[in-house]
Amino acid sequence: MFLEECCISSTTTRVIWRCVTTPGLHSRLPFVTVKNSISSSSSEVMPDICTVFTKNPASLRSLLLNERVVHWRTGLIFRGIPSSHCHLTQELASVRGLDVTDYGGYNTFIHHSPKSLDSQGKLLALPVSILEESHADLVHAHLPYGGSQESLNHVRACIRHLPNHCVRDGNGRPVSWMLSDELCELRMAYTLPEYRRAGHLLAPSVAQICRMSSAGLPVYCHVNQQNQATIKAVTSLGFSSCPGMENISVLLICRDRV
Repeated sequence: MFLEECCISSTTTRVIWRCVTTPGLHSRLPFVTVKNSISSSSSEVMPDICTVFTKNPASLRSLLLNERVVHWRTGLIFRGIPSSHCHLTQELASVRGLDVTDYGGYNTFIHHSPKSLDSQGKLLALPVSILEESHADLVHAHLPYGGSQESLNHVRACIRHLPNHCVRDGNGRPVSWMLSDELCELRMAYTLPEYRRAGHLLAPSVAQICRMSSAGLPVYCHVNQQNQATIKAVTSLGFSSCPGMENISVLLICRDRV
């Protein structure tokens, strides 16, 4: 087992990815990705993100206890992890005096042929543009897990550094949008209520999918099992569910206890 590090830098944010891998990627051993960010501006700091792939709870526990792999602190987020790993993560967080909020019950949807949408994108009548940092408050206001300064900072950083698309009204206000995050996941898609059922989300969705695909990135998302409207929408775009995968906890946030 070895630790591999690489660094991606922008003008204001230094993002370090630490990848713990195993020779040959043996299926019984874990693979954990941890993102740490360092920034010169407090408004630019993005929380540490962890995602976990493993079939061996003992090896997973060992890795989670390794300070070189996971930096346990306030604001640490485990996202996109199988439900079977939640109990262990919650246990280790409790030992460190942290609380955990589990947003579970999500399924994974993958787009296997995004190039098929290229021609469809050229036929869409609505003009597509890019979100600006000033729109972070609007996007954040419609997140089901928003409400904290940390989540607002995260939205702002995603808009600044990662692919996104939107449709605006005549006054330049975004009315429908889709963003991506550090794990290349399509997230935070939303359409203002008064603009729904008119196809406004289709244009930014197609643009976002095509952009991610052209960059050689995977095209996927997680959708709550109870959100039938969104499941229908992503299916109509060509996404297919992964029935063999476990239920996913998209956000498992550890915070200091009061």
